[in-house]
Amino acid sequence: MQHFFGLDIPQALAEICDPRRLAFVYDLQVGVVSQIRNGPEIIARVSEVLQAARAGGFRVFFCRYMTLPREIAGVSQLRMVMA
Repeated sequence: MQHFFGLDIPQALAEICDPRRLAFVYDLQVGVVSQIRNGPEIIARVSEVLQAARAGGFRVFFCRYMTLPREIAGVSQLRMVMA
């Protein structure tokens, strides 16, 4: 590990994958992914990574965006807009 201006700069994969400094950011819109051909496979693989992150003690962050136009937004997105 190198240090520069008070920051730790990882050099090796083991240093990068330290649960104290790494997080799993989850941004998967299942309503969209489930509609594509290999959507179920994508969802299954992301679920495996999510389970591994939790088992390894990594922080997990879930993101949610509402970027679709209202005319084509799903019910849950419309409910968020109404709130």
